[in-house]
Amino acid sequence: MKRLIPAVVLLALIISSCSRELYPVTVNGKVAYIDREGEPVLQPVYDKGDNFSEGFALVSVADSLGFIDSDGRMLETVSFDMASSFSDGMALIIRDGRVGYINRKGEEVVSPRYLRGGSFSQGLCPVYAEDGRTWLINRKGEEIIELPYEYMGDFNDGLALVSKDGKSGFIDRKGALVIPCAYEFAGDFSEGLALVVNSGLGGYIDTKGKLVIPHRYSYSGSLSDGLILVVENGRAGFIDKNGEIVIEPVYSFASGFSNGLARVQLGDKMGFIDKTGELTVEALYDYGEDFKGDLALMVKDNLLTYVNADGEEVWQAEPLLTAGKE
Repeated sequence: MKRLIPAVVLLALIISSCSRELYPVTVNGKVAYIDREGEPVLQPVYDKGDNFSEGFALVSVADSLGFIDSDGRMLETVSFDMASSFSDGMALIIRDGRVGYINRKGEEVVSPRYLRGGSFSQGLCPVYAEDGRTWLINRKGEEIIELPYEYMGDFNDGLALVSKDGKSGFIDRKGALVIPCAYEFAGDFSEGLALVVNSGLGGYIDTKGKLVIPHRYSYSGSLSDGLILVVENGRAGFIDKNGEIVIEPVYSFASGFSNGLARVQLGDKMGFIDKTGELTVEALYDYGEDFKGDLALMVKDNLLTYVNADGEEVWQAEPLLTAGKE
């Protein structure tokens, strides 16, 4: 008797087999792409290449810009002068100095006609028209709500940061101001909390606007992987969503958690810690970036290096030849 695979499981298998995380590297002055094992997947034929986002990467060859998939196939779409990565199924494009949007099929959903535009999140995006009006548009390109704000962030947890007259608050997806513009500064919601600053000190509110972590930090980040980066007395550490210290502030530098790891500086070198504070990637690197997917791009001995969560270096750039030497 044959066993039937549930449709949801089958779909997950199909998606995982069709999509793969690739990472840009430079080989002989050209951009190529490797997989998480450091194996070459796409040959070095691109003059420039960004990271993949939602299955596509923006690349350039000579004077031509376009999006490729993980097999190197170019997305058939309209021409543009500049573009951003895909976000929530849409990518911002610029043509003749005006902003528009394409979808993942390459279709021009919003013709370039706006002065500025944000990123799509939860199906919505702010755009700024030539007549000075600000609109919230949907993925069909329809102007659904006019906004009286100078700035708007991404929607997270159903709320988006807005600013008016130098103060920050939050609107819902209908454009209603649900948390008043009363803060000197605020960050986007993440995992149910948002950073808000008054009198130069950061605290955290929930989606109802209730202050759940008091204003006390001179610098702090967003809640990520259940932890918040905070700085006290010039040292970085981490608290949980209740404001309790989880990792003592002992680092001269730290970034927020990404994929369960945070970049920290010990002495003059950088490595990564896990959520218990254990150093899982040895501090051997001069500087670098946070994890994107399974790899982090770091610099060691002036060479770009990709490292995985186990601390294994899966790829390193070839050293430049010194003049007069082979």
